[in-house]
Amino acid sequence: MGRKLTLALDLGSYELKGIIFEIVEFKNNIHVLAAKKEKTLGIEDGRIKNPNLLKEQVGRVIESLTEEVGDYVDEVYLSIPPVNTLQNNIVKQMIVADSTGSTIIDNTHVSALTEKLIDEIKRKSENQELTLIDFMINEYNTSPSPKSKYEIVDNPIGMDAYALGMDMFFILAKTYVISTLQTIFEDLEVILDKITVPYVPGSLKAVPYTARKNGALYIDFGASFTDAVVFKNNSIVHSYSLPLGGDTVTSDLVRAFGKNLDDKNFALAEKMKKKYSNLIIEAEDSQKNIFFEPDLLSDIFLNLEQVKLVMRERVKEIFTLIKEEVEQNQVMAARGINYSQVVIAGGSAKFDGIADVAREVFNLPVVVATPFIDSGVDFEEIDSPEFVPVYGLAEYFAGDIRKPELNSGIVNKMIGKLKTIFNRKRRG
Repeated sequence: MGRKLTLALDLGSYELKGIIFEIVEFKNNIHVLAAKKEKTLGIEDGRIKNPNLLKEQVGRVIESLTEEVGDYVDEVYLSIPPVNTLQNNIVKQMIVADSTGSTIIDNTHVSALTEKLIDEIKRKSENQELTLIDFMINEYNTSPSPKSKYEIVDNPIGMDAYALGMDMFFILAKTYVISTLQTIFEDLEVILDKITVPYVPGSLKAVPYTARKNGALYIDFGASFTDAVVFKNNSIVHSYSLPLGGDTVTSDLVRAFGKNLDDKNFALAEKMKKKYSNLIIEAEDSQKNIFFEPDLLSDIFLNLEQVKLVMRERVKEIFTLIKEEVEQNQVMAARGINYSQVVIAGGSAKFDGIADVAREVFNLPVVVATPFIDSGVDFEEIDSPEFVPVYGLAEYFAGDIRKPELNSGIVNKMIGKLKTIFNRKRRG
């Protein structure tokens, strides 16, 4: 039997990133064989504006990656910008007791309750032009008797219980977005197997289980958007998308130099941001003058300290807005939910000193995540925060890191029910 190759593709608001990988069975991990990133074409502010341009780019990236590994891929996993989606939690209980007043919970009970939740989600969304693309079983709880309270459990399998409850986190995508993607991949003759949003697999990859259990805030610092996820008891209890990101920092630099915010000036400021990608202000920075256009004298210039301050203050504001939104969430406040650690990833998380700014805002331990890529090839360039979401995407579906305690067949069976929305044509 030949090797099974899979493509994970992240359609970011600024960059398109893809990896081809295979599962190393004896190590039970993802082995990257090829990787590529390009500035996203056809997508603006996370929305598909030019499907034909996006199709050309996706086809070119897939062809480049498959040529590098010398083989076709068997499965394709895709993550799309969260601006195209809605997400929520749904809770449901089911009586499992038999004539004796209780029963031993098994995979059949969990599967049946999962299916009921999915059917209810689909029923409630069918008139909203939304399509269920992904779900994650957040939390299980059981009740030993009719009058007893539900207790949260990591794994209900094998427990003697009167009733089983479940909290499911689900993601709905706008149906026209899914249809557009279907058409793109159908034209490319590529199988599109599974879709989600980047912050879910990214957070599961970047935030350790213990931190998810005790309470953690994951921040996907992107170009157009910054997405935040709060974990408690290994469950996603809150998610939030802020329409500010790395592009906002770039725009601030354009304005700081007194320039008009057009494509040319934005591109120049983007290069400047990447060149001086440091939020740590040092004593000598005030002595280094920075011109907006490096090869030309300009009427307006800033020293390096001022440039860093422009970037630092915007990053600080973004983190502050996230903190305020999370702290003011009434549902979390009512349940007494808090977090004790902050984990940052995403394409705009590469600033030196970004952890220092986050610690200043949140007053908590902060970690800047990297995917710890396993590969026989030198992929040091992509072992960085920006590749956490796409590498997490690979592990999310291929390795099933959502609920490893349970039989993965439960989730795989339910995911199979969703595959009917995707195109099933074979590449090549």
